[in-house]
Amino acid sequence: MRVARMAGPLLVAASLVLGGCAPQAGRGGASGAASAPVAPTGAAAIAPAPAGSAPTGGAASAPSSAAPAAQRPSPLSPPVTVRAATTPSISNGGRYIAMERGYFEEEGIRVEDVPSDTSAQLLPSLAAGQIDLLSGGTASGIFNAIAQGIPLRIVLDQWSGFPGNEAGGLMMRKDLIDSGRVREPADLRGLRLAMTAKGHNTEIVLSNVLGWGGLTFADVETVTMPYPDMNIALANHNIDGGVSIEPYAAQGVNDGYSVRWKPWSEAVPYDEIAVVMYSQAFGETQNEAAKRYAKAYVRGLRDYNDARTKGKDRDEIIGYFQKHTPLKDRGVYDWMPWPSNDPNGHVRADTIAAAQDWFYDHGYVPTKVDLSKVIDNQFADYAVQQLGPYQP
Repeated sequence: MRVARMAGPLLVAASLVLGGCAPQAGRGGASGAASAPVAPTGAAAIAPAPAGSAPTGGAASAPSSAAPAAQRPSPLSPPVTVRAATTPSISNGGRYIAMERGYFEEEGIRVEDVPSDTSAQLLPSLAAGQIDLLSGGTASGIFNAIAQGIPLRIVLDQWSGFPGNEAGGLMMRKDLIDSGRVREPADLRGLRLAMTAKGHNTEIVLSNVLGWGGLTFADVETVTMPYPDMNIALANHNIDGGVSIEPYAAQGVNDGYSVRWKPWSEAVPYDEIAVVMYSQAFGETQNEAAKRYAKAYVRGLRDYNDARTKGKDRDEIIGYFQKHTPLKDRGVYDWMPWPSNDPNGHVRADTIAAAQDWFYDHGYVPTKVDLSKVIDNQFADYAVQQLGPYQP
């Protein structure tokens, strides 16, 4: 797959912090059910699980048979260039696989890769037509931007916190755990804890864990910083803990200065930790290209899940991750939790609505938006129509 990199910084006009993503689905990097559990509805989707226990959730029933794939359409001609801004992370695994295995090329899509990090100011670039799609975490800035008229569509799943998945979450300094200083959430009182930004889903994770111990943000010191900087700060004892993603969480464990303490899926069960967003122009005026991108992407998601849960082509796919993410140590991938996702690519509207409710209740979102006009599963539906439902 030929991938061009956009030269120069993105032109931006407003600030929004977007989260990156990371991959896996059961406990342990190579195990776990391949099918996605059924998400609860409403505010229950954002509520924390009981402290000290892993949340449970029923697995979605597997389809009785895959729908016959429609006749494969010819590649778009001439090929369509899609400018995609994403954060280097394991949760982007489906995209990396689609790039490396030529799935985008088969659809007549050329991906122009626009590297970014969690502090990139991406939404104005999406609105200005500088990029066609971006991936990132659920943040209040997304809802506020939509309310202010920035046209975008939330279209594909990238990382969902299915119960039992241990990827990402609250990492703590190893010495604090080993010494017994931190044993339970109430022990976080007085500590210095990091999130990527206020009004970001990393703040929801931290808020829920504090709540298990009867604490609030008034009982701790909070700081904001990108995921890579959290590792440096943990190693230097400049912070005591932070909400992180893969592969950064795994790097801290591997280097010996941090430990996994509360997985993301335990703190916020079924959270839409990262999603793919299209510009309205791309989704509407280039609808066929947007559908073809989704189809290739979902093929990658399925290969990712097969590697994660069944071990299929695992070594090959780990090689893609080594190429595209900061984690180069091959051995870490064997014990690192891989983030979970929906292998049919569908976005869960209820969990995104629950996140918007949390941001509204905490003063980050002054006006709620009509999510029925924002969440658009037509692209995932097209992929499933073409490929058939995923078979665990």
